[in-house]
Amino acid sequence: FLKENKLDDAIYQMLNDQKFVHDPAYRRAYLTRMRENFQKGTVNAGLRAEMLRRLRAEFPGRGVFARSSTNSEDLPNFNGAGLYTTVPNVRGDEQMAEAIKTVWASVWNFEAYEARERAGIDHAKIYMAVLIQDGINSESSGVMITADPFNREINPINKGSIYISAKRGLGMRVVEGQRIAEQVVYRPIANAVQVLTRSEEDSLLIFDEHGGIKEIPISGERVVLTDEVVRRLAAAAESIKRIFHGKDQDIEWAYLKGQIYIVQSRPYIPGG
Repeated sequence: FLKENKLDDAIYQMLNDQKFVHDPAYRRAYLTRMRENFQKGTVNAGLRAEMLRRLRAEFPGRGVFARSSTNSEDLPNFNGAGLYTTVPNVRGDEQMAEAIKTVWASVWNFEAYEARERAGIDHAKIYMAVLIQDGINSESSGVMITADPFNREINPINKGSIYISAKRGLGMRVVEGQRIAEQVVYRPIANAVQVLTRSEEDSLLIFDEHGGIKEIPISGERVVLTDEVVRRLAAAAESIKRIFHGKDQDIEWAYLKGQIYIVQSRPYIPGG
């Protein structure tokens, strides 16, 4: 895709532009143009046909997520969470082709470039994969960490604590840090659920029947998770941590009609 659309040459030219390197405002605008050029690019006909064949065979008539996955995530002291773009509820051939280009282009999100630069990561060696997953139009969703990120003291009551951040509907803005979510910590020693914050949202995100997502207003009770669901999520988190040999995990989850779905688990890096 890069070679056929001459984007590899354009990227090389961009990275060697000294004004791009030293002027943040110029860099932001340049990166926006670069992403736009990705969207204008043409996907190879053979690749496009194979992608659409797989899509129709595996997810007929269903909305899917086009999720980003780069080789500049989950590195020692750099997790990269939230830097790249995921496109939700993709429906139909044209939406899929555009979504994949959007994910590819997100290598050049301004925030992603800046974070890699601070971490000393070589931008020319970054590669993007796109994961296609069945979409879950969740009742609630969010992230959980198999540790208490706010209290790392060695204290018996903190042992095995699970931090959970949740909101009603799709959890994209929780992952991206755009909205204050419900935050709780489950402490297994005391079998106790400690509420840190309740959700401050006045809207939620749901699937749009035409593709993508839409925002609808909400009112009333702001409690997102019952104590029972918190304990079920915590049990799932503990199981995942065991799978990864006791290493703390940063986990994305969704909840729909009594079922917990694990979207992703990655190593937890304190302060990352």
